[in-house]
Amino acid sequence: MLSHNQLVSAMQRAITLAHRGPADDINPQVGCVILNADGAIIAEGFHAGAGTDHAEIVALSNLDPGEDPATLTAVVTLEPCNHTGKTPPCADALVRSGIGTLVYGQPDLGEKSSGGATKLFTHGRLVIGGIESAATRKLLAGWRARSNITESGVVAKWAQSLDGRLAAADGTSQWITSAISRQHVHTQRALADVIITTTASVATDNPSLTARHSSGDLLVPPKDQPLPVIFGRGQVDPGAIIHRHPALQYRGWDRAPRFSGEHLADDFAELAKLVGYPPRIFIEAGPTFLNAVLAEQLADQLLIYTAPALLGGPHHVVEDVGVTTLAERLDYEFTGIHRLDTDLVTTLRKDH
Repeated sequence: MLSHNQLVSAMQRAITLAHRGPADDINPQVGCVILNADGAIIAEGFHAGAGTDHAEIVALSNLDPGEDPATLTAVVTLEPCNHTGKTPPCADALVRSGIGTLVYGQPDLGEKSSGGATKLFTHGRLVIGGIESAATRKLLAGWRARSNITESGVVAKWAQSLDGRLAAADGTSQWITSAISRQHVHTQRALADVIITTTASVATDNPSLTARHSSGDLLVPPKDQPLPVIFGRGQVDPGAIIHRHPALQYRGWDRAPRFSGEHLADDFAELAKLVGYPPRIFIEAGPTFLNAVLAEQLADQLLIYTAPALLGGPHHVVEDVGVTTLAERLDYEFTGIHRLDTDLVTTLRKDH
């Protein structure tokens, strides 16, 4: 595995390449570099505008066919696309190439084009998103504004059994889903600007809320880790692990920020002041908080990990969200369904 410094340097080069593409095109400016096992750039490319090959395809075409693809790392400013437009999906091309690792800066939030990174993950590739997140966000800002694509939003995540339980009747819940699913959660954490938990979750689980490799090492450097924020009025142990989060240390803070959660919409809006822009918010909390977020229709996306097991019992994930009749139902649309080992990961978007 290449170091954070090597990946950051490669992403900075990819950003430089991206700027060679037209700044006002219908498509985003995207750059791509391919690194060998030592971290040296051995191929690169950028997107020259609508109708031309995407940056990943250009870089792959410049690659020496004698290289062992499994040892290579593709570093791209934007998550590889997952649909056929004027050109075929870059995610498919990367899968066919056999490249072992994908690193990208910003998620593709397009309704049709998203999901490329998860496709590569399901094919056994190491996937790291969120490297140089601020710089790649800035690179894409103009295109996203022209395209009406909002990078901020609230992602509500949970793991469940097939019958919608988050724990067995006796309360045991570790682990409902597979190790592969849990690692995928870490790839999603790395894409967030803010990660929310609650005082109850801190007291019960004492989570670190970092984005990590399966080895325990940080998946992305401290400046790209999600900022942990605690909601609730309960007591929080000053020695809780969350207070040692690398994103806090990077900012020189010794405590995770806290909000009461009494007015969720207002509190979520206040989170922009912590990071300097409207953030991508990732929620990792228990059912009480999740149900409150769902009831107020604050979740723009759902990320649900489902294990093929029946648990029964009282521990439902979704309980009262204010729906009393079918006409009041909260509608979402499926944007992706992927197999992760024995589990399914489902992504949904709020149906506006």
